[in-house]
Amino acid sequence: MVFGCNMSNNNSGNAEFDVDTSDFQYQEQSHKVKKIFYNVPSPIEMAAIMQRAGASYDFGLLNRVENVDKYTTNSTMALNLGVYGADLSYTRMFDQIQESVNFLSVIRKLSDGLGIPQEPGRFAVSRIEKNIENRDSLLLIITDVYGAADIYLKENNRGSTATLIILGGWVEALYIATNIINENKKNTEVLERIAEQKYSLQNLIELLNSYEGDEIIALYLPTLNELDEIYKAVEITSSKTEVKTDSIKKITSIDNKSEIKITMKEVQVIREKVSLLREKIIK
Repeated sequence: MVFGCNMSNNNSGNAEFDVDTSDFQYQEQSHKVKKIFYNVPSPIEMAAIMQRAGASYDFGLLNRVENVDKYTTNSTMALNLGVYGADLSYTRMFDQIQESVNFLSVIRKLSDGLGIPQEPGRFAVSRIEKNIENRDSLLLIITDVYGAADIYLKENNRGSTATLIILGGWVEALYIATNIINENKKNTEVLERIAEQKYSLQNLIELLNSYEGDEIIALYLPTLNELDEIYKAVEITSSKTEVKTDSIKKITSIDNKSEIKITMKEVQVIREKVSLLREKIIK
């Protein structure tokens, strides 16, 4: 963290500091964003979890590409840029190439509409086009695209727009996760990921609260707070720490385990609330 400091001595011996508060706020918001995504699995990891859980591809879960023409304001474009990014990752996980191309097209349109310039946005989109058939490379590039857009928007005093993109992507990812659950199959890993969003949600709310006075963000905070109340029933407790030693490789590792308690009924309530939130975003 960089501060602009101007130190001078006075009679009392105290030092005066001129702190660049805008830089401080930027760093604080960046830290909040990192905390939000700390518990969010990468697209590659989530793909493996879905496959192990026996999840099948369901195009009906995703936001229709035809809806892009409805998004003409800065806020709706930002929110649904996040939504479509999550949808693109999902389609590519299941090797749906043509649908991935379609989502890429609307992402390009929304990026242009938001004024995200060629370097962080459209140039990266061209990388996606070249790697559309390489799933692992594509998923990593998608992450880079959104990271670059986030940096650009914040550096140009458009932090609230960047926050709306984050909100849209987070809601869509949780919406998909809560809808792929099959009560007749083993869903342990998916359930754990849904439960862990308890912490991401708290940090997301904290991030949105930092834009107090923004009328658009204020529209979504009440529902997010209601979702936070629902998540209070989800229990995550730290359990024992196991120390494992590999005598052959001479490596010692520490494995910290957490005990997660979440029921299918709680998932259903979370799903219903997230669905309401998503409907506000994509309508």
